[in-house]
Amino acid sequence: MRRRTLLFRTAFAFAPEKWRPGTATRCALGVAIPIGLASLTGHAAWGILASIGALNAGLASFSGVYRSRLRLMLSASAVMGAVTLLALLLGPYLWLLVLAVTLLSFGLAVYGASNAAATTIGIQGTMIFIVLSGLNLPPALALPGGLLVLSGGLLQTVLLGVIWPLSPRHPERQAVARVYRQLSALIARLPQPGDQLADPAAFQDAWTVLDQARQLAWRSEHAELRRSLRVAEGLRAALVGYARADWTARQRGPAASRAAQQMSQALLTALRALENGLVHGQPHLTLEARAALNATLQRLVPTGEPDLNEWASLVVRLLTDLAAEDSDEPAIAGPTAPGRPPAQPESALAQWWRSASPRGSLGRHALKYALTLGLVTLLTRLFSVPHGYWLALTVGVVLRQDYLSTLTRGLARFGGTLAGVLLASLLIWALHPGPVALGLLSLGAAWLVYALFPTSYAAFSAAITLYVVFSVSASGLPERLVVEQRISLTLLGGLVALAVYLLWPEWPSAQLRGALQRAAEAQQRYVQAVAVFRRGGDPEQASTERRAARALRLQAEQLAQAARLEPPWGHARSDLTPAEADTALMQLHANAALSLSLHARSLLPANTEVADRSADQRSQMEQELAEAAQAAERLGRQLGGAP
Repeated sequence: MRRRTLLFRTAFAFAPEKWRPGTATRCALGVAIPIGLASLTGHAAWGILASIGALNAGLASFSGVYRSRLRLMLSASAVMGAVTLLALLLGPYLWLLVLAVTLLSFGLAVYGASNAAATTIGIQGTMIFIVLSGLNLPPALALPGGLLVLSGGLLQTVLLGVIWPLSPRHPERQAVARVYRQLSALIARLPQPGDQLADPAAFQDAWTVLDQARQLAWRSEHAELRRSLRVAEGLRAALVGYARADWTARQRGPAASRAAQQMSQALLTALRALENGLVHGQPHLTLEARAALNATLQRLVPTGEPDLNEWASLVVRLLTDLAAEDSDEPAIAGPTAPGRPPAQPESALAQWWRSASPRGSLGRHALKYALTLGLVTLLTRLFSVPHGYWLALTVGVVLRQDYLSTLTRGLARFGGTLAGVLLASLLIWALHPGPVALGLLSLGAAWLVYALFPTSYAAFSAAITLYVVFSVSASGLPERLVVEQRISLTLLGGLVALAVYLLWPEWPSAQLRGALQRAAEAQQRYVQAVAVFRRGGDPEQASTERRAARALRLQAEQLAQAARLEPPWGHARSDLTPAEADTALMQLHANAALSLSLHARSLLPANTEVADRSADQRSQMEQELAEAAQAAERLGRQLGGAP
């Protein structure tokens, strides 16, 4: 029952804090303009095609800093225009179409793995190709159709990037603030048993945004935001142990429970103050907040709860690290230190070719994905399945690289599509809308697509289903709403995607031990790099090792989460029990929290007169670094089977 509950919670999770009505209104206007202009000329289908480009360019605008969003919107416009041209050109020719679906889906699957925005472009490009190639439109419309989609995307890019540009550094501030909002929510839920861990997605999004800023639009504020995010990363790891200690303390009696509650409230107040400061460009903890935290921590000491005191001290230390006056990030310069030749980045083509290799997990998934879509397209055409593109479309959006995403996206897609089809059917039956009313309903659905896109995949699926149904009906294309077929093909597509994964699986539990071992080894290298830095070594090397350790730790954590939802026959291949995996993750998080704190304290300027610069404190830090490195080494040896 617990596994089933976790599965449905994951599939139908909803993040109300990501609801964006203002952004949706701006983006929906870019969809409305081509539809309105085309309606005035009596060519509604032209407006629908142009709105496809506008819709997808708007979705691409949800990721990254300002300059990277412009690039993504232009990329989305070009990709959607090209796939529209190919879809309408090759639609009538079965074998050319199957070959094109296979090659295009393979290429876009590899491209989509690079980041969240590329994932959206890759999936939407594949889906548009499948839908438009299944509408049996004449090839003569290929060139004008592709140009209309491209023009709609360019119009949306101009509107969002020139007329309504985002405020400076707004995406970066919001991304880091969302991380602290998640940490605050975790503290607010205490006491709770078991491991309490903030969702890594917000952290990954924030790092992606700040890495883009480092390459494209570096400012001194970005150094402070990166410091805040590093501290948040340490807090995320430390709060696992803190939550356990908090739960244990509250079971011991009124005095310990009261002290634990006061400590949690002080932490919650500090985190919410940090979140508010980040939104307004002030990523620091005030002196008053720091004093309140330390005072609460001192009152916790006499309660006789050593575990809670230890974890609370670590959390307070991490928050105090935000007051450090220096950083390993450049203040104004780009990502490399002055005088150092910049590293030569790998070309995009070389990255794509390396990722596409079938020796890697991504290459194998892309091959499986492409062959499945090609086969489904072939079978639906050979057997003349009515609206068969709906089956291929569902398989394309559900089949993912890992079992957890495939299963949860299948549930979310079916639930969202079912809700969207039923609602569209009800509205059309009740209103009997004409072309103008259908156009207005399409715009309303487009607004919902944008507003719900960041919140929930199930809700987004319902909104995009509404948009497709209303848009196709408004365009006068040869398509009718057939509720039973849409629902049955969506269900069948989800089952096909799940069956393909089960026949060609890559179970996360089988990869878990290796991932944990690599994360522990990376953590050891990070601690050693910090120790070298304290002795006058390269600060950039410590930062590089920190990023590598973070990426491998998050990868191991995601594999552990996916392994919990595996079927028994998948987990049977693992030689690591869930309890052993949880213990290893706990040790990784504790080590990461300590290491990040030691790294942050190492960045204090040498001429700053603080107690941390005394000989005893320096010796203590060296000892703590050595112990952290030894703990990571022991964990790596245990996971590797060494005695």
